[in-house]
Amino acid sequence: MSEQRKEHRDRLVVLSFVSVLLMLIYGPLAPWFISADRILYDTFASNVRTSALENALIISIDPARKSREEVFGEYGRLLETLQNQEVGRIVLAEPPVMDATDELPGWAAMLSGGTAVFVPAGHRLADVANRTGVFVLQPDSDDVLRKSRLWHLQGGNMSPSLPLAVALSSNDYSADPRVSAADSEIYLSNYTPVDRVAPDEILGPDYPAKALIGKTVFLDSAPELVSAAAILPSGQFVTSSEIAAQLLAGIEQGQSIISPSWVRAMEWLAPVLMAIMAALFLPARNRRDIILLTVVTILTVILIEALFLLIGHLRLDMGRASIIFLGASILSWWLAGAERKAAVNAYKRGSDFLAAGRLEPAFAEFRRCSPTEMVATAMYKLSLAFEEQAKPERAEAVIQWMRKTQGPSTPENKFSLGGKKGTPQRLGRYVIDRKLGRGAMGAVYLAKDPRINREIALKVIPIEKEFEDEELEEARLRFFREAESAGRLTHPNIITVFDCGEDKHLAYIAMEYLQGVPLTQFTDPKKLLAPNKALELCARTAEALDYAHNQGVIHRDIKPANLLYSLRQDLLKISDFGVARMTDNNRTKTGIVLGTPMYMSPEQLNAETLTGHSDLFALGVTLYELLVGETPFKANNIAVLMTKITTEDPAPVSNRRPGVPPSVDAVLFKALAKRPQDRFTNGAEMAIALRNCAKYAA
Repeated sequence: MSEQRKEHRDRLVVLSFVSVLLMLIYGPLAPWFISADRILYDTFASNVRTSALENALIISIDPARKSREEVFGEYGRLLETLQNQEVGRIVLAEPPVMDATDELPGWAAMLSGGTAVFVPAGHRLADVANRTGVFVLQPDSDDVLRKSRLWHLQGGNMSPSLPLAVALSSNDYSADPRVSAADSEIYLSNYTPVDRVAPDEILGPDYPAKALIGKTVFLDSAPELVSAAAILPSGQFVTSSEIAAQLLAGIEQGQSIISPSWVRAMEWLAPVLMAIMAALFLPARNRRDIILLTVVTILTVILIEALFLLIGHLRLDMGRASIIFLGASILSWWLAGAERKAAVNAYKRGSDFLAAGRLEPAFAEFRRCSPTEMVATAMYKLSLAFEEQAKPERAEAVIQWMRKTQGPSTPENKFSLGGKKGTPQRLGRYVIDRKLGRGAMGAVYLAKDPRINREIALKVIPIEKEFEDEELEEARLRFFREAESAGRLTHPNIITVFDCGEDKHLAYIAMEYLQGVPLTQFTDPKKLLAPNKALELCARTAEALDYAHNQGVIHRDIKPANLLYSLRQDLLKISDFGVARMTDNNRTKTGIVLGTPMYMSPEQLNAETLTGHSDLFALGVTLYELLVGETPFKANNIAVLMTKITTEDPAPVSNRRPGVPPSVDAVLFKALAKRPQDRFTNGAEMAIALRNCAKYAA
């Protein structure tokens, strides 16, 4: 499936998902999404700045151990005293409970005095009171009181709530333009305490006569905390008088939290916008980008809600919008992982088919992969395999697929030809640009395959000059056998061999070109890598060697110069597998092949039969050098060097460099064991050990 088709498919999947989610958040799952919004609101509500009601106090009669008649009597004395003291207004947010048989004439006289007394509508005292207001507390399903209505429909008429009725009766009250019949709900956040005075103080002879003049007094028989009527979003337990006082303060001081009609429209629009954004921007991204975009978007949404609430005192529900985007992000993250896993599996199956010579199934599997550099490399090998089977039309189909997915090719004439002294301009079909360096078996050039406009590294050996006539044929067979064995290796940490041939009396191997540097650049004591980085790079090398050994290929010359590292891509690849041979179990002696003595294992120096353990020994020497800047075995001549390698143990590296944990010494001791059977069983085991050490390295 092409990248464009996959992106289109993922967009449709995400769009379908968020569409269903939108229907659910306003349908069957609405209560769950409302709960998510409440969590956000409660988190910020406790931080909303509120002010206490000015010039107010609360008087609570304690009904404990008092009869009903005693409570009524104390109410009457307090009302009489407050009216005599010329208080501004009296609010009975929670009057005493009365029976239908209770007589009201005495109460009527107290409620109709000069001071305005406000009574909740529906209470028996409302029948004789001049001023009433609806006071109903309606907590949410989780028993938290978050909102209160300003207007209530009663008997076909709109009646004000008790706090609003108190505010409207004041001559000094200037109606808050934000509060209207259309915006009939205000939201609670936290409670700023109002002064409390005990009834005994008010009724006592020592209370100042003028202390109550003009005050707003809330009178009830509900002591603080003991008679809490509700829980606020801030977690505070409050009585009815405290709720009424806070609502009245918000109305009169213009600090009420409201949700105008335009804000409610935004609440409905925000989830839809989030759904569209998710469908547009999340599909076809990698998992890291999806996580980053999700975190930034949700934090932005939450910040907007917080600013609306804390600064504008506007209630904006963004919980649903956040969950919509989060749900789409989780789906996109899963799709990205599933696509990546499918591509990895397809690539592995294609590589297995290619190795088995089943080219058509390999082509089918590779076409399911994303057009990465690794897939392009495998496709290139596939086109060459089709050519070898005399199927040029299939080879051309592979090339056409690569051109379609990799983009248009640059014209061949844009490639700068060689022409420098000693550098051939062309070998086979490959056009040579410049010399890159010299390897163990010859020179290496940067070249280009004009068929697909791919840069390659071309390893060239003057085979006829290097060998005598009687050895030439055997050398030629060995060269192509080595190239064939290296060409079987397809691993992200191994330089891929594409092709081999002979032209102009020169043998050549066409290999993958990596714009990197050899690890020899990091063996200078002044330029060493961080210990954890060196351990990680060697762990990748060990995994690649494990793969090669399972394919029956031994490298025989592992050293920093043959480990290429791209800093920009953080990519490491083993080069020069051209000197490796296919393991031949029928031979008892392989002889010492090309290699560097200071990195050789004891069995390689002794010309014994080699196994993959020899490469692990060389990797141990390489790690030692990357950590301290020198090899573990040094000598002035080859004889002394061989003696040290076969008999001496290296000095511990943890004593030579800070930041290297002692566990590295144990890994190196095992990797550099003199006997192959005492080393790590395989490269995978060594890689695990190295990564465990890296966790504790600096």
